[in-house]
Amino acid sequence: MAHYRVQFKDGSSHTLQAMRVRTDAHSLYLEERAAGAWREVFSNPLEEVERIQRRFTENNGAWTWLQERLPAPVGDVRA
Repeated sequence: MAHYRVQFKDGSSHTLQAMRVRTDAHSLYLEERAAGAWREVFSNPLEEVERIQRRFTENNGAWTWLQERLPAPVGDVRA
């Protein structure tokens, strides 16, 4: 599973594991797959998110954090 770091506009950050990142019109969701269904690991309003990064491990074992683009909104909008 990939490691993601969500950085917020207030300067704080949160690091967690997830299989996919998605958005709707209002929120960012990080999800994992369990028993054939997607399960939400983390969600946060988009207006509070500064950026999201994904961790890659280099050949020498060092970690590199690369900025990810927020995916285009898909699916229904949650209230």
